[in-house]
Amino acid sequence: MSGIERIKQELGNLEFDSSDGVPVVRLGVVVTLYFRNGYASEVIENITNCFKRFSEEFGGSLRGMIYKRYKKYGVKALGDALSDVSARAGMFELQVNSAASVYEVAAYRLSVLTSREEHADRLRSHMKMTVPWSMLDTPGGVERFQTWVQYLSEQVDAEHGYGGLSTLLPYDFDKYMPVEYELSQKYPGLEVDTMALAHSLKLIGSIKGVNWFTIVGRTLLERLGGLDWVRRKLSSQGGIHCLEYSGGLIVRAGALPELGSATEMPKLYIAVNRILKPLRASDPFSLQSYSEYGNGYDKERSLRWYARFDEDESAAQSPKKIAAGGTCTDTGFWFSPAQENSRRFFNAGEVMPEFKGSAWGATFWYWSGEE
Repeated sequence: MSGIERIKQELGNLEFDSSDGVPVVRLGVVVTLYFRNGYASEVIENITNCFKRFSEEFGGSLRGMIYKRYKKYGVKALGDALSDVSARAGMFELQVNSAASVYEVAAYRLSVLTSREEHADRLRSHMKMTVPWSMLDTPGGVERFQTWVQYLSEQVDAEHGYGGLSTLLPYDFDKYMPVEYELSQKYPGLEVDTMALAHSLKLIGSIKGVNWFTIVGRTLLERLGGLDWVRRKLSSQGGIHCLEYSGGLIVRAGALPELGSATEMPKLYIAVNRILKPLRASDPFSLQSYSEYGNGYDKERSLRWYARFDEDESAAQSPKKIAAGGTCTDTGFWFSPAQENSRRFFNAGEVMPEFKGSAWGATFWYWSGEE
């Protein structure tokens, strides 16, 4: 069964309306990007270009926007907002979407929240785009979405990000977080992305995880041996495609995104995670805030979700890992995410060194092959 047919088969379990007939939960495709210097005038100019292009392509579906307050979308209203952010420079939030109100889910959405200059390197700006999953079921739909992933990554010079199937909720999402929780427990391929803003506080020099698309900047890739090495490792596995943007690498795991199930994890997501796992945040935020309406993600449940694509460390294909001070088990190349450009050759029996004072934390070395 193709990925599209599986989605169609499960759609009745993935989308819901309120008792008043208002769409409140929908399946969509998202891409979320984290980037530096969102307050800088040249970055703001690129952001405004993203909104102009989104408005040109999807304007017929847009109904609402947020800039200082929720208002009706219009070409003039968006133009005024873009002129204002360009003139002021600095931190701002802007969103255009297809929802009629904050209580209705938006199938189409482009949003951005930038950081302040005084935040320096302690915070990241983030941009998020959502489109209906049905775009993938149209001629050229996958390529259309991929083009957007590449374009947005290029425009904001993304440090890292991810994209794939996700549960879309209204702007006023609190009461629907338990639905997001339950669906993501059933379908591990769904990205839990309601609290994308919170991750901008924690994802400094680390990634949230992998999905259908995983975007990783060059600085992060250096910790794994560099862009070319990562691309070779990933591209050697059938079905994984690597694309470049000026800031780094975009990895696509499969021709179509996967929902997965509790008994069948997306195999290509696991393969990508096998290589990129050392870059994942060691102390990430909980995926959701507290909700009085039902079950949700607390810290412990969140950590299990982040690790859902991890393999048993005892599995033969799992990457070998040695803590600093330990003895090298295999002659060959090893790398540590605790320091850039760390990949080097060790002989079996050598003691693995430590990078003291690393912002990454404890030093662990990972097997990088014999060549």
